[in-house]
Amino acid sequence: MLAVTSYQVALTVHILAAVIWVGGALMLQILSVLALRSSLPGRTAEFAGEAEVVGTRLFLPTSLILLGLGFYLVHSGHWGYHLWVWLALMGFAFSFLTGFGFLAPESKRIKNLLETQGPESSEAKDRIKRILMISRVEAVILILIVVDMVLKPGQ
Repeated sequence: MLAVTSYQVALTVHILAAVIWVGGALMLQILSVLALRSSLPGRTAEFAGEAEVVGTRLFLPTSLILLGLGFYLVHSGHWGYHLWVWLALMGFAFSFLTGFGFLAPESKRIKNLLETQGPESSEAKDRIKRILMISRVEAVILILIVVDMVLKPGQ
């Protein structure tokens, strides 16, 4: 019979949360390029709304699960707070604060602009391009966190 420990369950869910968060961020980047290149009227605006929903309803809770389980794993696995853990925490903090402090409020501002000025608003399009640039930087940070977690520098 296969005996599964709570540590193994937590590690599995932690890794799945990372896959959802990082993979989702990369997929949004690909879809953003397609939306920006689309000739369909309002497609960029529609994408911005979809990205905002994914960010608040999927990325936010997934990132919190990831963080909570990360602390549990460090404690249960007696890892200690080595350089690789601190690097991951700093990357998480950057990503979380960027999402909470800029991406979410800016998404709401864009949504309001689109409602008042329409889907072809040049101001909204400029804001969408800016938010996508910031989210690309965030996606790179997430990838670096994965590399950090695999290589575990300073261990």
